[in-house]
Amino acid sequence: MSPPKPILRDLKFIRQEFDLPLKYHEKKHGYHFTGLVGEFALMQLTKGELVALFVAVKAVEPLKGTRLYKLVHESLHKIAEACPESVSLQWQDPDEAFSMKTTGVLKSDVAAFTRLVDAVLEQRDVMFDYQKLESRRKERRTVQPYHVIQLQNGWYLIAHDPKRGQLRKFALQRLGRLELLKTRFARDPAFNSRYYLSSGFGVWSYAADAVRYEVCIRFTGWAACYVAERQWHPSQSITPVNYDGGGIEFRAELAGLEEITRWVLGYGRHAQVLEPKALRNALRAEVEAMLRG
Repeated sequence: MSPPKPILRDLKFIRQEFDLPLKYHEKKHGYHFTGLVGEFALMQLTKGELVALFVAVKAVEPLKGTRLYKLVHESLHKIAEACPESVSLQWQDPDEAFSMKTTGVLKSDVAAFTRLVDAVLEQRDVMFDYQKLESRRKERRTVQPYHVIQLQNGWYLIAHDPKRGQLRKFALQRLGRLELLKTRFARDPAFNSRYYLSSGFGVWSYAADAVRYEVCIRFTGWAACYVAERQWHPSQSITPVNYDGGGIEFRAELAGLEEITRWVLGYGRHAQVLEPKALRNALRAEVEAMLRG
């Protein structure tokens, strides 16, 4: 019985492209090497694929100092070094043509980052001291770590807090005296990091039953061009509008307004909130407080 066609194609490829001594054994009805094979042929990567690897290396720069960064960096370099000599692009050349401005894990957070990743993968409870932004003292917390993510140039842990019965987010830079406990937990299979993060406009997240707001903001001038160029939220839609001065209308569905209030303030007179009224009131209160100060 002959091998399936896909296998025959692979065998032909090994003989012709890799030039390896592969032959069919009549008595054993299988394929074998008729001579010593020291190593298989090097990876056949194109220049474009090599550049893609370089971009991948740069993308993990924010993890520098962690065990995960070292593993990814070494693995990608091994792949790059396996490229045939016919690829004339040198590994260091792209440094002069491409770079990424990144904000990585602070040196003081490297150990915490590595241990939290271990805790997420092993589904182990963790205990640590944590200080909220609005608090002046740290509080001891015990949580079940679900996910580690970079948001707005900062690293955060998404974890289930059994004491509060909710998912919470913790900034690594405000986390101290981390301990991995022996107890393990079962991650909620319904957890979805993208859905969880989509409730807010940035770092903040809200409960699934939180009130949702249909936000509509009109941008003009340079702000219209800048906002239209980027993806700010999974639910966003951007529509060009025709009126004096032109511009766009930005729409999104959000559960909270705190972060988008600060975002709108950054565009000054080039941003006009059309909906909801709660966002207009929040902006008015913030501006009045600034003027009083």
